[in-house]
Amino acid sequence: MADMETRRERITNLVTVTLVTVLIWIWAAGETREEITSFSDLRFTGQTKDSVRISPEELTSVSFQVRGPRREVDAVASRFREALEVPIGTLGVPSAPGEHEIDLLALGQAFLDADEIAVTVLAADPQTARITIESLERRRVPVVVDLPDGVQTTNAVDVVPAEVELLLPTTLADLPGLSVTALVDDADVADLAPGRRHELEVVLVLPERIDGQSDAIRMTPRKARVGLDLVSTDASIVVPSIPVQVSGPPADLDQYEVTIDPASVFLRDVTLRGPKAAIDDVANGRANVIAFIHLTSDDLANRIQETRISMWRLPRGVEVARIGEKPDTSPTISIRIEDRVRQP
Repeated sequence: MADMETRRERITNLVTVTLVTVLIWIWAAGETREEITSFSDLRFTGQTKDSVRISPEELTSVSFQVRGPRREVDAVASRFREALEVPIGTLGVPSAPGEHEIDLLALGQAFLDADEIAVTVLAADPQTARITIESLERRRVPVVVDLPDGVQTTNAVDVVPAEVELLLPTTLADLPGLSVTALVDDADVADLAPGRRHELEVVLVLPERIDGQSDAIRMTPRKARVGLDLVSTDASIVVPSIPVQVSGPPADLDQYEVTIDPASVFLRDVTLRGPKAAIDDVANGRANVIAFIHLTSDDLANRIQETRISMWRLPRGVEVARIGEKPDTSPTISIRIEDRVRQP
């Protein structure tokens, strides 16, 4: 009986020693110091939604070289598989508007310390990065309607919504007199019947003084409904080129040869506006448009070298709105006047 108890104690002691040895080996393996390089994406965020714009908002594939116990190093690799959210104002990242240089090595160490992962960040690549922070504000501004020239309406023109919300950098939010435009273009009214009420869905356009100033600008909503009682509407067309011809007293023109400067023989990109039917005739080639310089007897005798467009051949009700980018519809034309050579 005593021998059996002694044998049982020996077996128990052996198992205990073996378990302790295995546990010590596992603990020692976990405490072995290792170095690895792990990659992660960093995503910078504001403390509240739409409070700031951060550029760049994300840094991709930043590498961190870390050293520590194996189990902690494994925890780093697992944690870095997902993008790291970095709220500004934490982990050493400033929250004030402006441009800032971020020490990514210090940021990585602060992030792992906050997660209670006991490793040392030895290096980061890149070691630093620059970010720009813009403070944003919300502001409500009125909507104004812009109708094409020639559109006539009765009563008031309605727009819904009457105001929209802009998300703006603080530097732009205090600009006086801001508004957005419900832009009704020629195509929107081209086929509308006069004498009736019409509802149009149109895009909203930012004012030029802030458009393109910041990628952070947001407008809600982006469209509006415009209601109008249409009396009449004109259409417009841009004619790529219109010929210039010479007119004057026939008897005098028989004595002189007038040559128009080659650069002025055609007027380019002429905008015509008028009744839709007449504009359609121009578009379909059923009506020709010609510009004229008219020379008097004195002009010919004095051999003037330039004059202005003074007449147009246009369909009834059509007018010249602009030539190219200029509103001047009577441009100066260079000419040369010579005696006409008589054939013997």
